Amino acid sequence: MSAAVTGTGSYLPPETVDNFQLYEMGTLRESFDVEQARSALRHVEGAEGLSGPEVFDQWARQVTGIESRRRIPTDSDMTTEDMCSQAGLAALEAAGLGADEIDQVYVATVSPSDDVPNVACTVARKIGNPRLGGYGINAACAGFVYGIGAGWSAIVSGMADRVLVISGDALTRLVNYTDVRTAAVFADGAGAAVLERCEGDRGVLGPPAASGLFARDPLYLVGQSWRRDDDRIPILHMEGGPRILRNAIIKMAEVAEQALENAGLSWADVDFVIPHQANMRITRGLEKQLELPKGQVVHNIARYGNMSASTVGVALDEVVRGKHGPVPDPATIVLTAIGGGYTMAAAVVRV
Repeated sequence: MSAAVTGTGSYLPPETVDNFQLYEMGTLRESFDVEQARSALRHVEGAEGLSGPEVFDQWARQVTGIESRRRIPTDSDMTTEDMCSQAGLAALEAAGLGADEIDQVYVATVSPSDDVPNVACTVARKIGNPRLGGYGINAACAGFVYGIGAGWSAIVSGMADRVLVISGDALTRLVNYTDVRTAAVFADGAGAAVLERCEGDRGVLGPPAASGLFARDPLYLVGQSWRRDDDRIPILHMEGGPRILRNAIIKMAEVAEQALENAGLSWADVDFVIPHQANMRITRGLEKQLELPKGQVVHNIARYGNMSASTVGVALDEVVRGKHGPVPDPATIVLTAIGGGYTMAAAVVRV
């Protein structure tokens, strides 16, 4: 008995913000040290002649791998729950199901519009089944994979036959544009998957793996109910640097290997690896760490940015729909993520 992925979906806001546009937002231009960044540009011919916006574009590409990111328009009243609902409805359509055929909904986010009502209750109403049970998951960037684990557990235990797992975040509303490294990274979007009870050799193979390690500084979002008078709320802050990048690579590899061991498989059995798209240097580093051929590890941060937990859900939807190359039948996919906290999770899925 297992949980098969029978449908995937995603939602990306219509507005695309490239590095040149981002440079002009808020106080980023004033906060960005052009000459310091210019001196750090490697393998950029003619860097000394670049304008400030051109230096920022090249710097952002070098440091993050991001060329553009998706953003909810500033004049829009769209919420995280709206994006999650759109992604969830797309996954239901792909599975050939209606919202009234789902037993539970789990929504991973760090940017809900409300703490109460529960984000899952709000999404359930928006997709047309307000009586759905479910809950929100705050595991930062590992939230979608945690949701897959929760859905697998509910199905295997008999609690549910069909579960809708969604992740979504509106992170561009939480960044401080004087914090250049953080502002350059984050974006908005949502991803979803339908899990259904199944028998056979497809679905989530073996228990997903999850672990944690307390560390506040690498990524934190100040809790609004605990703010001090001098806090600027909300603030999403992420540190960078070689130590944090290396830790992300090692931990995603470790938790993925644990999930493979739980499934009784090895890397030789894997067709695709979908890591959290935190930074192109991290996903490329994971590719090198695992010694996997190019094309096997999925990279899409260049055009979407870091959408927190949604990066895995969106990439899974793209892989299933053939946007990253031919998909074997069946295809074995490893999902692996690390999030602020730290939270780590991985799952092996055969579709």
